[in-house]
Amino acid sequence: MDPREEISKFGRKLVASGLTYAHFGNISILSDEKILITSAGSMLDEIGEDQVIEVAREGTCPEDDLASCETVVHRAIYEKTRSRAVIHTHSPYAVATSILEEGPLEPMEGEGARFLGAVPIVEGDMGSQRLAKSASNALKESRACIVRGHGVFAVGATLEEAYIVACMVEHSAMIRRLVNVG
Repeated sequence: MDPREEISKFGRKLVASGLTYAHFGNISILSDEKILITSAGSMLDEIGEDQVIEVAREGTCPEDDLASCETVVHRAIYEKTRSRAVIHTHSPYAVATSILEEGPLEPMEGEGARFLGAVPIVEGDMGSQRLAKSASNALKESRACIVRGHGVFAVGATLEEAYIVACMVEHSAMIRRLVNVG
């Protein structure tokens, strides 16, 4: 599948599954030593070819002005991990968990505990160097991290794998919230 079409496909899936809304979140893949990333302000369920921006893998480039403000975070993740795909969501249960708990998110259900293990909760403002450093360091050892009060960064060898990780983080956070309320 064409990488731009694949990004569009997973953008629709993220919105349909409730992992993000409206203009929130971003998606990227590593392609031929370039990063293909959603543009700033794009609606993930309506991504067209003009909303996927090709940016340099290392350093900044003029196209960064069109790309998501989280491009710096995606770059750092690709630099420090073997990931080939990154999905950033604004998953409501994961965000709530990051606000209510110090962290990490410890999945309570069997699948999350086995599939994810502890999910680090990291600090940093959107699109900041601090966030790039804290997220990329966390993702050296984990398949996902939650940015306090902001959302999830999930990684994988493919977008499908990163999507599954993002879904599992939200599922584990939802189970945790439901148990804590009960």
